[in-house]
Amino acid sequence: MPPRLNIPPITRILLIALLAQSLLSFALRYRQWSEESDIVVPYLALVPQLSLIYPWTFLTTTLVENNVFTLGIAGVTIFYGGRYLERAWTSAEFAKFLLVAALIPNILCFGTLVTLFAVTGDMRWT
Repeated sequence: MPPRLNIPPITRILLIALLAQSLLSFALRYRQWSEESDIVVPYLALVPQLSLIYPWTFLTTTLVENNVFTLGIAGVTIFYGGRYLERAWTSAEFAKFLLVAALIPNILCFGTLVTLFAVTGDMRWT
């Protein structure tokens, strides 16, 4: 009988979302690629000048990886860390922790970059 992986529900959802969003980001960037383009996927990743138009990016940008190496590291971290924390805490507590750990840094990053743009007037900050 093959070994069975027992993955808690929130961890399973996170792994599926990480893989799906990273593959979607890769597919969109591959489709738009050309020699002179700087590819940004504003409806998955946090882009300060567009994130008020796409407010869900404050959550989705946490689960988008741009290369296979970081995707593997994030997957292993979520698999082992999520399995441990979800069993140590409840699924609800783990979901609250993930929500806070995803939103606060992204909101602070957005605020910092908008402030730097307001001070300098340089569009490269956004």
